[in-house]
Amino acid sequence: MFVAFLVGAVMYGAITLVFLILSSAELLESGFSTPSRLASVLVTALFWPVTLVVMSLVVLIQGLAARTPRTAQSPALKLVQRSH
Repeated sequence: MFVAFLVGAVMYGAITLVFLILSSAELLESGFSTPSRLASVLVTALFWPVTLVVMSLVVLIQGLAARTPRTAQSPALKLVQRSH
C-alpha cells in the first residue's frame, strides 16, 4: 500500500513538474510574464487534474459550438497556393 502511494505521489509530482515547465516556458516566450501570471501557472500546475478536466470541457463545448450550422459561411481555404 505504501509503495503504491509512493509511486502515485512520484507520478503526480512528475506530471506537475512537466505542466509547470511547459506552462512557464510558454508564458516567458510569449512575453506576457508577470509575477502574478507565474504564480497562477504554479497553482494551475499543482492542481493539474482539475485544470485538465476544465480545459477538456472548454474544448468540448467549443467543438460543439463550432458544429452548429451558420448562416453565412466563407469559402474553404486552399492548402496549396499555386502561382503560374
